[in-house]
Formats: sequence, structure tokens, C-alpha cells
Amino acid sequence: MKRALLIAAGCLAVGVPAALRHAGARAGEPGEAPAAPSAAVDLRGEYLDRSAAAKTAPERYALGLWCREKGLLPEAAGEMREAVRLDPENAAAREALGDRKVDGKWIPSDEAMERKGLVKFEGRWMLAEERETLAAPAKERVRRAGEEARARRLLEQVAAGGPREAGLAREALASVEDRCKVSPLAFALRAKSREVRLLAARELGRIGDRRTLQPLLFRALRDPDAEVRAACADAAKAFGDANILAPYGRALLTFPNPDVRAAAADAIGRSGDLRGVQVLVYSIEGHGGGPRACIYTANQLSFVQDFDVEVAQTAFIADPQVGILQDGVALDVKVISNEWYSTRVEREAIVGGLRRLTGAAHGDDPAAWRAWMKDNRERLAAAAK
Repeated sequence: MKRALLIAAGCLAVGVPAALRHAGARAGEPGEAPAAPSAAVDLRGEYLDRSAAAKTAPERYALGLWCREKGLLPEAAGEMREAVRLDPENAAAREALGDRKVDGKWIPSDEAMERKGLVKFEGRWMLAEERETLAAPAKERVRRAGEEARARRLLEQVAAGGPREAGLAREALASVEDRCKVSPLAFALRAKSREVRLLAARELGRIGDRRTLQPLLFRALRDPDAEVRAACADAAKAFGDANILAPYGRALLTFPNPDVRAAAADAIGRSGDLRGVQVLVYSIEGHGGGPRACIYTANQLSFVQDFDVEVAQTAFIADPQVGILQDGVALDVKVISNEWYSTRVEREAIVGGLRRLTGAAHGDDPAAWRAWMKDNRERLAAAAK
């Protein structure tokens, strides 16, 4: 009976259901075997033991990971919050809770998403324009679909018609509501007609719908026509996104295609963001990336300049002293590039981007650009904030 009471007390301590406590209380009755603790009871008991032993923020964080692994999700969140309470700068626990670091301060995930301009709708984060479309009544969605179809037909007329038909189609396109033109114009960035792509880029820059930022960035780097690339870069700049420099810099520094790298350098120059100066200077300093090599050509002349004489009882020995004269030249060489395009077009694009951003003209001299950065470090520091 004593054993049954102990089992019942243990069940009450961990908060098991009343039916299980009742079964434990009757475990000592004749003909019944004592009830064995369940796996859930053992797991929760182990959690309580671990929680009592965890004192520091790293220990609380480790316990939170253990709880997550075992499926104790509410307990895991509680341990992460306790780790943050003990150490507010515990990055791992903060990230596990969904917090984000913005401008050196940790903020909740929802606030970070709101700062990006996103809104929450039906449990998902999205752009305000997307929410507006999804929340519109069914009749309004049908009307917008009809307007989108009309915008597509007009763009096809711009591509296929003559100058007069294209002009009329452009005028008619202006009468379509802006939000109904966004999707057709974004799709038109891939059209075969250069004129249609140019029209689409300029219109999207004017409308400023954030859903089109990604396709504009893509075409700013990949479009085969330089004027269309420039129009896409200018349209993307009109959004005023502070992170627009990131995809350009990544393409310039890592992309294997020299056409894309040259387009990225030009787009950085068009962005007007002084933070791009450092990226461009770094690129021109390491442009080509070839190893250095040294070649030495020389003439060598050997001559006998003296003799070492030794006299023995039966012999006379004279060892010659040989001198050597050398003259020549050592040449230090670095391979800038192994193809003409990379040597001329890409390098000129980098220099052009620097000139557009800074207004300075130092050519392709990396040392001169590095000196410009040193002289203007206050401007660059202010742009980085």
C-alpha cells in the first residue's frame, strides 16, 4: 500500500490526468499489478530535473534545443525566453525566438517584417499590394482580370504593329489602371521586342509596385540591350530600397559571366549609392585575379682570375680561381585577364561606375581610387549609416 501511495504522489507532482492518478491509487488492491509510469511522465520528469540544474543562459539555450528535439515546444520557447532574460545579447536564443537584429538592436520578428514594408494577412507576410489583391471582393477581382487582359493585348500591339498602331496602343495603355498593368508589364520585361521591354521598364519605375523589383533587378543584369538594362536599373533605383546594392555587388564579385559583371558595375554606378564605391574599388584592385610571375634573362661570363699555387717535393700544383661576371634583367609580370572583353569592356564599366558615383576621373588606377576613398572617408561613412 505504501508503494501505491508513492506512485500516486509522483503522478500528482508531474500533473498527469486524473484517471491515471486514480489507477495508481488502486494499484495495491488485490489482483491488480502496480501501474508503470508512462513515457510522457518520464520525459516530463527528466525535463524538470534538467530545468532545475540549468542556471546560465547557454545552459537554458541548450535545454531549449533539447525540448524542441523531444517535442516539448511550449517548454522550448520558455527556455529560450529565459536564456534571453539572463543574457539579452544571446544571438542564438534570440534567433530561435524569431527576433532580428536591426541597426544593432534586437527587435521582434513581426516588427522586423513591418520595417521591411510587409503586412500580415491570413497568417502570411506579404506586400501591401498583394494583400490588396487577395482581399478584394470577387467582382472586383474579375474586373481587374479583364483590365489585365486588355493591357496584355495592347502590349502585343506595341510589339507587332507599325509606328501608328504602336502609338495608338501606347495611348490606350495609359488609360488602364496602374495596378492592373503591373503583372502584364512585369511579364513584358521578357518580350522579344526591345521597344516593349523599354516601355515596360519605364512604366514599372513610374508605378513603383514593389512586386516588380526582383524582375527589374534581374533584367538590369541580364537583358541583352544596354539601354534596356539602364532603364531597368533606373526603375529599380526609383523604389528607394536601401538593399538594392546587395544583388549588384554579389553579381559583380562572384558571377562567372563577364557580361553580367559589366552590367552589375554599371548598375552600381546608376544606383547613386556611395557604398558602391568600395565594391567597385575592390573589384578594380583585384580585377583579373591572375598570379604574378617573374622572368630573369642574363648573360654569364666565366674567367680565370688567379691561381692557388702549392709546391711539393716532387710536384708543382696550381689550382685556378674562376670568376663569374653576370648581367641581365628581371621582369615582373601579372596577368590582368585572358580575354579581351574582360580586359576592356568590364574594366571600363567599373571605371564608369566609379566616375558616375563620385564625379572623379582617376581612370583605372587602383591606387588613385584608394586615395580618393581615404580623402572622402567621412562621406563614405555617412552613406554607410
